[in-house]
Amino acid sequence: MRNLFFSACIIVVLWQVFGIVGASRQDPPSETFVRLMTPPGRSIASPIDNGYFMLLGLTTLPNSNPVQTGYDIWLESNGTQGRHAFDMEKYGRSDLHIPVAPDVLLPEWNSPTPLAEFHTRQVHARTSMTAYRALLTRYDQWLRMRFEDWSFAHRGAPRADDLLGAHRLYIADGFGHQTQTGIERLIADLAQWRSVLRQARTIGMKVTAQVLLEDDVILLSHILHEDPADRTMITRALEYLQPLTPAEYSMRWPMQSEFVLGYARSRSTESTLLPDERTLAAVNALARTAHLYPEDFRHIEFGQGNAFFGLPTTQTTWNAQATQYDQAIRAIDTAPGPRLVHTRRDVRGESSSVSLELNPAWDPFEQRLAETDARLRLVSLQILMRKPTATVTVPTRLAEVGSRYFDPFTGFPMLWSPTQHTLYSVGKDGLDDGGDAAFDISVPLTDTLAPHAGRPAHTRATNPS
Repeated sequence: MRNLFFSACIIVVLWQVFGIVGASRQDPPSETFVRLMTPPGRSIASPIDNGYFMLLGLTTLPNSNPVQTGYDIWLESNGTQGRHAFDMEKYGRSDLHIPVAPDVLLPEWNSPTPLAEFHTRQVHARTSMTAYRALLTRYDQWLRMRFEDWSFAHRGAPRADDLLGAHRLYIADGFGHQTQTGIERLIADLAQWRSVLRQARTIGMKVTAQVLLEDDVILLSHILHEDPADRTMITRALEYLQPLTPAEYSMRWPMQSEFVLGYARSRSTESTLLPDERTLAAVNALARTAHLYPEDFRHIEFGQGNAFFGLPTTQTTWNAQATQYDQAIRAIDTAPGPRLVHTRRDVRGESSSVSLELNPAWDPFEQRLAETDARLRLVSLQILMRKPTATVTVPTRLAEVGSRYFDPFTGFPMLWSPTQHTLYSVGKDGLDDGGDAAFDISVPLTDTLAPHAGRPAHTRATNPS
């Protein structure tokens, strides 16, 4: 047994010696590695002009400068080696934190008739409270600011629950004054969050934008159903309800950010780099708001990068890892959408002999984007199918409207349920549940706008050749 122990010790020593010798002869950083480590360019020179920092400092003390506070939070995170987390819990930074869930704060938001509810439940009185008034002023300011995401290679994101509450208060307050004001705020918010989704540099910012965008789209769908006669709203809304673009689907920068964070962790002097309590709390809150699991965010973290017996990963290995990771990024961005899962796995199947802890598991995030895309297409169809016709059935019209409005989960036209009076997507499970909102993604379609002469409960349109 003693001889076996000494033999093992000798093997470990030789392994480390050979590793050090090999490291001295390693390759220089590859072009791909350098490219993945290079942060995105910036067009806003002064942080004070950047709405991104307003979002970070949104809940600071009423007499503080929220943009400066947001910038301070960001600067502090740069000094946290290998972690780059945001500290939102320092004194004064969460004074305007909304203590209740958004659904409790504004229950009328999810009503089938939100316009009537906004007017009858005295929304304006609630949003006039002193604490909320400061939030509304800041939210209005952020909508008017230029935005550039500086979150690349940072672990944190703005507090999604506070943002969700503030944006609902701001839009509901507009409707509390008059419908036209509410519509203008809703459309401005929709446009801004689409811009953020397109520019997002980390998965935290990407998910936050997707949550706020989807929240706007759901409200707009209810309003369209409740008040289908507002032509001004319809014309303006359709511009921002178009299907997601490749740039909005893109995971390039979020994936690249995870690679850089993984490299930083591997070079950190900290022994474990386990996430601290505030980081875990922020991730849990974002996951809850986005209807994701906290584990989804941990599964995409790039591996620690430490080799056997504590020997640091060589640059040669990092070059190989960069090549594989770059292939995964290209696979996802070449054909964005939920069906890309298979392509990505094929790319990983062609990996070299280098052992990676890649396993990005980006599927949940791709699926959530596809769900948002499906809602955008469905609400567009609510508008496009407003004009009734006595001769052409709804499934035929769904097929004729064009493939850009087809279900992103199937590639076929959206489905129509005359019994549920809904248009719907099958959702991420790919199963047709007849428009049941618990499983499918659906929007209402007014009876008078849709003939359904004797059609079965759920009808799939024929895919035109």
